[in-house]
Amino acid sequence: MADKADAAEAVRLSGDALEGVDAGPFKMLADNLNIGILVHREFKPLYANHALAELFGFDGPEDVLAFDGVDGLYTTDSREIFRERHRARLRGESPPSEYILQARRLDGAFIWVNNRPVRIDWLGEPAVCTTLIDVTERMLAQDALKVSEEEFRRIFENASEGIFRAIPEGRVVAANPAFAEILGYSNPQELMDNVHHIGEDVYVDAPQRETLRNMLMAGKRVDGFEVQWRRKDGSKIWILMNARAVQEGQGMPMFFEAAVIDISARRDIEHNLVQAKEQAELANRAKSEFLAHMSHELRTPLNCIIGFSQILMGEMFGPLGHANYLEYVGDVHTSGLHLLNVISDILDISKIEAGELEITDEQVNSGETLITCTKMMRERAERAQLMLSTEFAPNLPVLRADGLRIKQILLNLLSNSVKYTPPGGRISINASINEHKNLVFEVVDTGIGISAVDMPRVLAPFEQVRDSHVLTSEGTGLGVYLSKVLAERHGGHLEIDSVPNEGTVVRVTLPEARLIYDE
Repeated sequence: MADKADAAEAVRLSGDALEGVDAGPFKMLADNLNIGILVHREFKPLYANHALAELFGFDGPEDVLAFDGVDGLYTTDSREIFRERHRARLRGESPPSEYILQARRLDGAFIWVNNRPVRIDWLGEPAVCTTLIDVTERMLAQDALKVSEEEFRRIFENASEGIFRAIPEGRVVAANPAFAEILGYSNPQELMDNVHHIGEDVYVDAPQRETLRNMLMAGKRVDGFEVQWRRKDGSKIWILMNARAVQEGQGMPMFFEAAVIDISARRDIEHNLVQAKEQAELANRAKSEFLAHMSHELRTPLNCIIGFSQILMGEMFGPLGHANYLEYVGDVHTSGLHLLNVISDILDISKIEAGELEITDEQVNSGETLITCTKMMRERAERAQLMLSTEFAPNLPVLRADGLRIKQILLNLLSNSVKYTPPGGRISINASINEHKNLVFEVVDTGIGISAVDMPRVLAPFEQVRDSHVLTSEGTGLGVYLSKVLAERHGGHLEIDSVPNEGTVVRVTLPEARLIYDE
């Protein structure tokens, strides 16, 4: 770099030179332009305006003219380009008239400048006059755009979903590898070379294709559209498509673009599940019909067994003789009643599964119902050495319900409590109105309780909790399930609170809409 005295002399000489070519107006114009102007010969600066000095971070043009060579303002790679094109221009050749180079400011920051050099005569000798414009922001934006495009290209190429773009005439103009693979082609180019009209060559169902096209042409975005396609080998697949039309203004769409996935395996699974469900429902109906038929068939002989055993127990036609006979007849009668209850429960389950269980509304006195159920269970409770009590709020409203089914609910719950409460325990059956004005029946016992793990089994049909006590107990596991279903048929619900080895509370809640209050 030249010293300050040399720089000042260079400025004076450049001014003299401009004056010598009658460049007074030119110098004034050049000095005040906001575009950098640089005149040099063999890289030695001869003239620089204020805009150029500011571009490179100098205080004024004299700092630029103090340089031995202006090519030092550029980075290494750009410097070589700058030098070669400068020499070519001086040789009379025609290198590019405009190009972009990377330069370094005085503070070390890198910038991009657009160079537009022209050959001129300067004091009778050839020189180069270059205009320089800062294009750093544009270059950074282009770099960012390039990076973004590369990222989107990688996403496009590596996406597991098939992505394609087709023009309205049906030709595929862009596709990713996943899309080619879905249709059985080795690469996107092979697909685009062979699929001349995606609508006609790929879609199996023409009306479905037209439906999709009409939706897209109407400007609608299509999501979750399932359609059948034909692959390269002729096999058929099901695909799920999200698509839209890309329009410019209000005219014809420029193209359609879509993302697709092959859902053939899922469709096969769904088809198999539907078939399995239909078969299961058919088998279930057959089971229900069989159970209903068998229940009716078994009831007739059971009624005879129960009836004749009652006659024998009462010794209506004379004594039976040995005392054991009377005991055995009592066992037959008890077993017959138990079997009849089991058959009745199974018949109710069949009706429920067939949707044939009917609820008949009548006016039911809740208190009297509790007393009746308690009396019916009293003997069993005493045999099991249990204390059975009843409590209900005074002036309970009349319940509009199926009286027989309400008794069935309560007797099932009481029966379970008797079955699962050890000797010496207590059972109570209660009725009250809760804070929501609903009627609540509660059966409370001090029995073995139910763990949280076993609770789902208790609420399912034909299920029992598998512990040593229950395994020795009679029952089908239908009682709680039937009570739950019957409560729900009345618009209510059943819930259980239980602590193992402490006891259980079964709560049946019936809605206020079923209560009738005295005027």
